[in-house]
Amino acid sequence: AFTITVTDVDDVVMLFVRVGDPGNAPDTSPAGYGAVVHEYRIGTYEVTIGQYTKFLNAVARTDKYGLYSTSMGTDLNSAGISRSGSNGSYTYAVMNNGGDSSNRPITYVSWLDAARFANWMHNGQPAGSQNPITTEEGAYTLNGATSGPAPAKSRAATFYIPTENEWYKAAYYKGG
Repeated sequence: AFTITVTDVDDVVMLFVRVGDPGNAPDTSPAGYGAVVHEYRIGTYEVTIGQYTKFLNAVARTDKYGLYSTSMGTDLNSAGISRSGSNGSYTYAVMNNGGDSSNRPITYVSWLDAARFANWMHNGQPAGSQNPITTEEGAYTLNGATSGPAPAKSRAATFYIPTENEWYKAAYYKGG
């Protein structure tokens, strides 16, 4: 595993592992999953509640694209994220339901929310409103989309949502 170098102690730090063996054959199931033609890195852990909270505090004072789901604050099984304030001055905090929840995986996030998080990571975790330099461009060009098909990943993406085959290969990969 390796760590992305950051300059601010409040930055989101993610650990990644390398998945090699480019051009591997798919598995032998009828679905034939896991064939990936390139080497890549994948997060060692899922995005956490604490990491997503930092993202919300950086870009969602006005939550233009609904990055926060009210279920994050009401489902005590996931003990997610609370939101306070009003539109334009929202702040977010990790909930504590019998212990620190910051390292639990985030829930109630759509594909577009995840793509905006990937764009934010790709763009160096900037703070400000949800716009092209924070959440709308980078790994994916979203242009304010709130529904519809997933756009293609940029070839230059440094953070992105793994494909189904990348997830599958990473789950079973035994290489170095």
